[in-house]
Amino acid sequence: MDLSKIEFGARMKTECFHFEEGYIFVNHGAYGEVPVKIRDKQKQLLDTMNDNTGTYFREVTPRMYMEAINAAAAFLGADPNNLVLVQNATSGVNTVLRAFPWKQGDGILTTTYTYKAVQNTCHRVSQLPTGIKVHQFEIRFPISNESELTKAMTSCLDQNPSIKLAILDHITSPTALVFPLKKMIEECRKRGVLVLVDGAHAPGQMEINLEELRPDFYTGNFHKWMYTPRGCAFLWVHKDHQGWCTPLVTSNKYKEGFQMEFCVQGTRDDIPYFLIPEAIQFYKDVGGMEGSEKLFLDLTHLHKTNTAIYCVQGELYIRLSVNIYNEMADYERLAEVLCQLPRKH
Repeated sequence: MDLSKIEFGARMKTECFHFEEGYIFVNHGAYGEVPVKIRDKQKQLLDTMNDNTGTYFREVTPRMYMEAINAAAAFLGADPNNLVLVQNATSGVNTVLRAFPWKQGDGILTTTYTYKAVQNTCHRVSQLPTGIKVHQFEIRFPISNESELTKAMTSCLDQNPSIKLAILDHITSPTALVFPLKKMIEECRKRGVLVLVDGAHAPGQMEINLEELRPDFYTGNFHKWMYTPRGCAFLWVHKDHQGWCTPLVTSNKYKEGFQMEFCVQGTRDDIPYFLIPEAIQFYKDVGGMEGSEKLFLDLTHLHKTNTAIYCVQGELYIRLSVNIYNEMADYERLAEVLCQLPRKH
């Protein structure tokens, strides 16, 4: 099947995906969706694992893990030696924050739109005996230019010199705001502040070159916009920190190398990781970055359509996630439902 010739919308939905009848799916960004082709391969690998478990974990897992690492690295512009796989971006954030060499009085910097699970992790770490303090810089709309974000961050850093780590989104989850990461990382570097980028929604939506961007840490999901099964994510760690940045679970490969510690984690189901190469190929076959970007721009500018609900500055907003199986009828139906809801005056 030549995926590049399938029209986005109803035909793509019918031929490449399988959904429960009667539902509309306009919240792709929450969990991602898995194409039938990838689901079939997942089932096949599950049978392979269960047919000969010992061989699978001893021989198949190490080989397929490294194949996945190499495919992910090529897609992300990363040195494979700096990359490991984790179950989701939240796991990546937890990995860094739990292993970080905190000292008494150190601080973490977040924003008003830092993802809730990440904020929760920061507050959990703040309860450690070292007494970490969580700082937050405010982001308010409308934003006239990128420098406003950078200035808001640097102002908070300058007022709180004890901050040792800044957590910055690549794309914010509630508002889809893209941070000017290069400039923000540069300003953090000037102040000796390490940077952890939460790129949960970036792979598949943004061009990423990790060796060029060079934060201290970057974590992102493959199961949201890259079509792998859940959960499948990565953590990129600058080589300067690989000595202390260890996985949340200590297992049989303790102290046998950065990648080996993350790779060998007992009987964890790594099949979602192993399907990274196939998922990347699917993404490319349907048009890659240029297919997804055109769809986004068409829906935004031609149809004025941009579903999760968030409160932003006291107002409720609906975030509509768009992917290749959607069509305008999905959003028309959603609009009809919204119009039928009672309104408070």
